[in-house]
Amino acid sequence: KQWYQRRVAITPGSKGKPVKENPGSSDPVTLVDGTNSTIWNGNSETSWFEINLKRICALDNIEFFWVDGAKPENVKVTYKVGSGQEAQKLGEDPFKKVPLSMDCGTTVRVEMFGGNAALKGVKACGVSYNVKEVLKAKVREAYSLKKDLYYVRMHLDKSINNMTYED
Repeated sequence: KQWYQRRVAITPGSKGKPVKENPGSSDPVTLVDGTNSTIWNGNSETSWFEINLKRICALDNIEFFWVDGAKPENVKVTYKVGSGQEAQKLGEDPFKKVPLSMDCGTTVRVEMFGGNAALKGVKACGVSYNVKEVLKAKVREAYSLKKDLYYVRMHLDKSINNMTYED
């Protein structure tokens, strides 16, 4: 592992991560509250939710914990980075775990079609990157062979350290 990355379970236990949902569904916070005792209902033939990960994440997989008999006919997972570039992965029945190939994303959107989906929770796993550390790594990479620019690199590192940024 690189010094600026760490493998994490992005959800559950992601209290404070913003979650959006289709109109008419139940409270989406139950998807990321870290307990299987609460249930999210899509309440529609076509339902969706979207989790803002608030970090740059290389996504390994997303796992679903369905309420018995309440899984949809189809599942599509979309993940995107802040630039808006998207990648999509269609799930395969029984939709328990969808592999995501360690592609990067800052937002995960799950769309469910056919049936009234109900979930006890979701768990996404991957590597979480701290934005400041990524910037520092890029600065070091850009200036590593240029000894006469050592002080420029140090100044940039200091500026990055002083940045106010919420991961």
